[in-house]
Amino acid sequence: MKGMRSAGNVNLRRGVLISRDRMLSWGAVMTAAVPVRYDAVARALHWVMAAAIMALWVVGHMIDALPKGPVRSEVIGLHKAIGVVLLVLAMARLAWRMIRPQPPLPESMPAAERLMASAGHLALYLLMVLIPLDGILLSQSAGREVSVFGLVLPALVGKDDALREMFKGGHVALGWVLAAVLVGHVAAALRHRFILKDEVMARMLPGR
Repeated sequence: MKGMRSAGNVNLRRGVLISRDRMLSWGAVMTAAVPVRYDAVARALHWVMAAAIMALWVVGHMIDALPKGPVRSEVIGLHKAIGVVLLVLAMARLAWRMIRPQPPLPESMPAAERLMASAGHLALYLLMVLIPLDGILLSQSAGREVSVFGLVLPALVGKDDALREMFKGGHVALGWVLAAVLVGHVAAALRHRFILKDEVMARMLPGR
């Protein structure tokens, strides 16, 4: 009887150890599934889109300073092409974000800051989709085609002066809103990097 009880106790201890090992393994898997930083694709899209936005801002302000002529037309065409590329990249970034887990914000981050961060990201994505769409509609409502490096986009609207004025005003207004949101985004990232000294900004920096 004693031998049977000893064997039973040994088996019980083995069962407990196996269960504990399995729980630790599952915990490790779950921890590994939550990344500590953005993956290479997300980081590449982020910085390429940042460069595209800067290019759009510079080229867009160059247009107003140029006299009418072939050079101005070329600059406008470049502005349109970069805008369409940004729209495609924004859609790709949104799709990637939905299928890939995102690194969590620090647990020490206050709820209000978490809400502001989420609102800021939502605003960025909306603006990066709305502004290029508005630009496409602005060009087409002015009776001009939108060509992306030789590929002409299908017309969504016909020539309409009233629509053109509406889309023109929206394009300018949304551009300034995007600029303001980006200033806040960059300021928040720098605050995390140099004042709070946490890993929020490091999650999106190039490298391993």
